[in-house]
Amino acid sequence: MRSKAAIVLAIALVILPFISGQYSVESLSLTVYSDGYVKVSEVIIPENYTVSFSISLLATNVEGLTVIDENGNPLPYKMNGSILTVYFENAIPIKITYYTPDLTSKKGAIWSVHFSSTIPVKITFPDNAVIVDLTDIPLEINGNSILMPPGNQTVSYVLEYRPVGTEAPAAPTSGTTTESFNSTAPSSSGSSSQSSSTSSQGSMNWTMVGILTLLALAAGGGLVYMRRGGEEKAIGISREDFERRLREYELTKDEEKALLYLFDRGGKAKQAEVREMLGIPKTTAWRMFQRLEKQGLVRVYKKKRENWVELRL
Repeated sequence: MRSKAAIVLAIALVILPFISGQYSVESLSLTVYSDGYVKVSEVIIPENYTVSFSISLLATNVEGLTVIDENGNPLPYKMNGSILTVYFENAIPIKITYYTPDLTSKKGAIWSVHFSSTIPVKITFPDNAVIVDLTDIPLEINGNSILMPPGNQTVSYVLEYRPVGTEAPAAPTSGTTTESFNSTAPSSSGSSSQSSSTSSQGSMNWTMVGILTLLALAAGGGLVYMRRGGEEKAIGISREDFERRLREYELTKDEEKALLYLFDRGGKAKQAEVREMLGIPKTTAWRMFQRLEKQGLVRVYKKKRENWVELRL
């Protein structure tokens, strides 16, 4: 009797994994909203012959949970804490979507999004978000989206001020309806495109203002020249005026020091030189110059295999 029971148990242990619990995560994406909520979207591929699987969600506080197949049909599921168990008939791609406030935290003006994943994660930020720090260098950057490598990740960002009526969208309210695999939010997309267009137009306007200012100063003989290392650089304003102009921007102390350092050296310097002067890590310096370049304050370019930073007055 004992030998028969042992055989049955052994067979059950062999068969059970093939009918329940086997899956792989095809993709994972996070959409961060201005109010701190995050939309999580996962695409799961169950193994053949499985009829259910259990997966640990990224958060416990979950709202607007939807579980659908590739045709947008809802699938039965049950929740136990942060463990989601999904039941289905065939091995098909399954999309899990939910909203949560658990992945973000705020300290002062700085927001941070934290998560852990075994695969790369795409994060889409609000249009007015500026990343100020991250644990790893992104695998890919595309507009206001970045692709972070696997592991325990933290990305910190600030939300730039927007005039009334142009605020970044907040997370949708709970009670989300079923969505399909390829569905997108037209209003969000339109807002993103419009914001990108406005941002590009604003950068072009500031560039034109800078060019016209330099031309006017050159015509009036008002350019101040500084000689550094045998090179002569034209600086269109005095240091005092430059410091006054910097106060118009919401700059960190490191950003202000970096810009003044560039000014004192005729308007440009090696990126590594500025980073060493500040004593900050490479990734932090890289994000800082990305932010300054986005605001139209500097231009980053390559020269003899080295990155240089130049003021754009």
